Amino acid sequence: MSTPLALDVDSGLLDVSGRRVRPAVVWVRHGSACALMAQTKPAGSMNPLRAESWSGFLRQVAATADAALPGGTVVGPGQLAQARRLGVRTPRTVVTNDVPAGARSVGAPTLVVKTPDFRLFEPDRRNWKAVLPEVVGREAVEQGPGPAPGVAGERPVVVQEYVPHARELRVYHLDGGICAFEVKKPGPSSPMTDPDSVTVTRVDCPPPAAEAVRTLCTAWNLRYGAFDLLVSDTGEAVFLEANPDGDWLWFERKARWHGVSFMAAVMVRALFVRSTS
Repeated sequence: MSTPLALDVDSGLLDVSGRRVRPAVVWVRHGSACALMAQTKPAGSMNPLRAESWSGFLRQVAATADAALPGGTVVGPGQLAQARRLGVRTPRTVVTNDVPAGARSVGAPTLVVKTPDFRLFEPDRRNWKAVLPEVVGREAVEQGPGPAPGVAGERPVVVQEYVPHARELRVYHLDGGICAFEVKKPGPSSPMTDPDSVTVTRVDCPPPAAEAVRTLCTAWNLRYGAFDLLVSDTGEAVFLEANPDGDWLWFERKARWHGVSFMAAVMVRALFVRSTS
């Protein structure tokens, strides 16, 4: 970053090349140190200290604004425990570096084994194969070896109950507004390995899914979030995860519908008017 920047912590004024502004609405996306390191070009040009320094600076700028997005939320599998306490159904989940033991603990006949957010740490698609999510049978995992058990010992991964479902949804929450896409794919890794095989359709959000999303956003003070949910054969919503930095352009292009972008623009404008009026 060659642009001179300075934040006066006492006054909350941000100096950008000599121009002083007061942040009204700040939306930090993919601002963690690991995300900055992974996305910097050329690869490896940002070291951990520089990445954490910029990440901390962005957090501080957001803290001075009247409105900061996305809001507060737990990141990672800890979301599931909180959602369950709020009455939202979630799959049984274990985080472990011993996949066979994790499979026995979960106890489900079919499992999903995955490394969350691996793309933030490994931007080179050629290296994704080792960390792609898989649906596997418990017996195959326990007996090993195989692709999923092979990661045991290297790093903790998520071993999760596979939930049979009628529909898979990506639901966006934008300052109280909700819109949903239905996703159909051959397997959990298809969006990364074969995106042409994935279909995305704009749909009305089923009431149980909308209720689950609003319940979690209220509890987490989350203005924006991208939610992954399943809908069971009985219509029950099953929460998988919420990504406060979740992107939407890929889903819009696949569905040929750009309502999320419109809603995001309306949200930012409304927050700005509210902050400056």
